[in-house]
Amino acid sequence: MSNSNRRYRARDIKVSFAGVPVLRGVDFDVVPGEIHGLFGHNGAGKSTLLKILAGVNRPDAGELLIGDESIALSSPRDALHQGIACVYQELRLIPGMTVWQNIFLGRELRKNAWLDEVAMKNHTRQVLDEYKLKIDPLSLVRDLSHPDKQMLEVVANLDRDARFLLLDEPTTALEGAQADALLKSVQRIAREKQIGVVLVSHKLDEVLGVCDEATVMCGGKVIYHATHNIAKQDIVDAIVGDAAPSMDEGERTSKTDVDKRAAPYLDVRNLSTSRLRDVSLQAWPGEIVGIYGLAGAGRTRFCRTLFGLEEVTSGEVLIAGKPYRARSPANAISKGVGYLTEERKKDGIVPLMSSFSNATLPILRRFRKRALVNHRAAAQSANQILVEMNTRGNLRGPIKSLSGGNQQKVLLARVIGQDAKLVLLDEPTKGVDIGAKADIYAIIRRMAAEGRCVVVVSSEEEELLEIADRVLVFHHGHCDGVSVQGEALSIAGLRKAAWSGNTQALA
Repeated sequence: MSNSNRRYRARDIKVSFAGVPVLRGVDFDVVPGEIHGLFGHNGAGKSTLLKILAGVNRPDAGELLIGDESIALSSPRDALHQGIACVYQELRLIPGMTVWQNIFLGRELRKNAWLDEVAMKNHTRQVLDEYKLKIDPLSLVRDLSHPDKQMLEVVANLDRDARFLLLDEPTTALEGAQADALLKSVQRIAREKQIGVVLVSHKLDEVLGVCDEATVMCGGKVIYHATHNIAKQDIVDAIVGDAAPSMDEGERTSKTDVDKRAAPYLDVRNLSTSRLRDVSLQAWPGEIVGIYGLAGAGRTRFCRTLFGLEEVTSGEVLIAGKPYRARSPANAISKGVGYLTEERKKDGIVPLMSSFSNATLPILRRFRKRALVNHRAAAQSANQILVEMNTRGNLRGPIKSLSGGNQQKVLLARVIGQDAKLVLLDEPTKGVDIGAKADIYAIIRRMAAEGRCVVVVSSEEEELLEIADRVLVFHHGHCDGVSVQGEALSIAGLRKAAWSGNTQALA
């Protein structure tokens, strides 16, 4: 049977969430021995399609087939039984276990009711040799490099007889040479073992060199498809071409007029870390500076670096004209830097503490007299800010009982309570409803009007057009400092700059 007849096929796949169409009749093929690149902007439907192919979600309509045989997938386990495996950005390896233990996790070999460690270690060595991985089976996974961890998870799935491999942003955490090596290894394995690979990525320059086929999605539909001789510019044009303006210039909120003759409050010069390279930008008091870019472009890393969570390797940062380098978040807070994390549930809120306690955590020392904290005074201070922000819900109860929008307001109150002069907001409206978005926009504008220097990271083009005075774009960990005034921005310009790396395309 030819590869063409053994392909994994999705036909007319349709999915809606809460009555909103997410996939609108998608056709997609994976051919054994070939790599199919799947591209598209945020919200295009890529992740939903990948989850359906991997058995995580079920379609409302349409059909999945391997060859001419229709299959039904109710779980990732069902998919694996059909030879379909998915490797996500967040690897599922267990760091404290050895390589061989991870390879055999959940399918351990036994001999006379005892674990047959000798057989499992020997098999792991054979598998690693077969796929040309120079990894010691006895090593702990936490001691491996990130590229080795990526390849280990790929090999672990292939050893479970996977015939189709779905890779979600596999090179996001890798440097250029590491990414190239990983992709070449995947390409070699696909060819030699006749494995069909789906590669989801924002890094066109890296992945197009190994793709045999490319599909671009937008708005839940396939808008571009090509086999072999795939042109990067055609993909960029397909993604950008759907970016219709969301509002006329006259409908946009007027922007702040900042005197650029004065020294910038934040001045970043050629900042580099293990994941950022030559980042330069400036921001003035009283303005809202937007930062845009694709997933893994370095936007969050930049905020974390300024907040003392990641180490600077070179470059210079000035705040109010003075050299700045935070050794820790506490050190950053003491120097007037506030940070709203993108993942509020992971590293923002303390779920079982009250909203008052969450809002005042970094400044409890202000309410301390001798060895005791005056919690009533702290709660009153937090309540004053939260009431002004129109925060709803039981503020004395656990913060986890509040809606996402109100949780976000509590974290904004934390930044305001710190009296931070430099405010870093990473995806400030992520996971909140429309009403809460409007309130949060008003809070951000008020912080700028009070003379704070506000930096907003957002994946939503409409959001940046709505609130930012200027926008800069990060691309593959780099920012050249070129910005465009908010009124001159367009969604198409933002997308083109993010995908191509050409900041001249911003306007």
